[in-house]
Amino acid sequence: MAEVHDDRGAAAGGARRPDGEMIGGARRPDAPATGGAPPLRGPAGRGAGRTIALVLGLSLGVPLLGVGALALLFSPAPVVTTVTGADGEEVELHWAEHPGRAGLTTRDALDGPSLEDGLVQGEALVSEMQEALTERTGLTWAEPPAVQVEMGSVFPAENGWGGPSLLRTVNLPTEQTTSVPREWSEKQEAIAVVGEVAARHGWGEPVLDEDRSPQEREDRVESLGGATYAEQVLVGGMVEGPHGQWLAFAFTDLSKDDAEGTFAERYAAPEEAGWESESLTLAYGANGLLPEADQAEFERRAAPFAGQEAPPEQLD
Repeated sequence: MAEVHDDRGAAAGGARRPDGEMIGGARRPDAPATGGAPPLRGPAGRGAGRTIALVLGLSLGVPLLGVGALALLFSPAPVVTTVTGADGEEVELHWAEHPGRAGLTTRDALDGPSLEDGLVQGEALVSEMQEALTERTGLTWAEPPAVQVEMGSVFPAENGWGGPSLLRTVNLPTEQTTSVPREWSEKQEAIAVVGEVAARHGWGEPVLDEDRSPQEREDRVESLGGATYAEQVLVGGMVEGPHGQWLAFAFTDLSKDDAEGTFAERYAAPEEAGWESESLTLAYGANGLLPEADQAEFERRAAPFAGQEAPPEQLD
């Protein structure tokens, strides 16, 4: 999904280890992942989790670790391929030396905004959405979770082939409302507003997690709290932007919880974490943005790999 990173943790940020365990973007480290679209790094990345696991988990209270930062902790084995050069000689390409990352082409990395511009653009996009949502739906906004603010927004990235990347993973702190729309029609209106603002910036349309990657009924009830969107405690989705950028959104509506309060207990966050118990969250991220100062070095290191098909990302 973008690498953004995915049970109230997916859309708002979060990440999953190569073995599938969610880390960050959740209220607590052991919070289970719920369903949704693929995105650790967002729709354009090698998504290994669902948006809700990425954004909804954000609402849970554990500080977000950028997908790139996680990858450095679980670095795969180096990848080497052999190609035939123009002179007919065989040459080994050590993909650990590639300055980019799997799932994002070199051209996309160079054509996209710089890290500096991407941060400004992401903040502007989310701010515009907040203003439009307040105007159209009356929702008001709390401060982003303190745990995420403390973590920062920019993280180092691993290239997916056993080496570090010059790109940076971006996960802005999650914006959250002070309440959540109750009726499904009201949630749909809020999603429509998100889509309208995204379209003005040249982004794609909002896609709900269960539309992108449906679950069996019993799994949907277990992970999201209901068999339909109108019944779910958790509803998440993703908007894909250009050049590996993404925006995840998620609703947490405890009025749909069961009599035992399963989801209220599952996602109870420490008060100091700064998460609203019920909210609509918005989280912007990017799979890999290049700092302006690193562009020349990136082009130099990427040159030997030009024209070669990138091997699959290595997860372990």
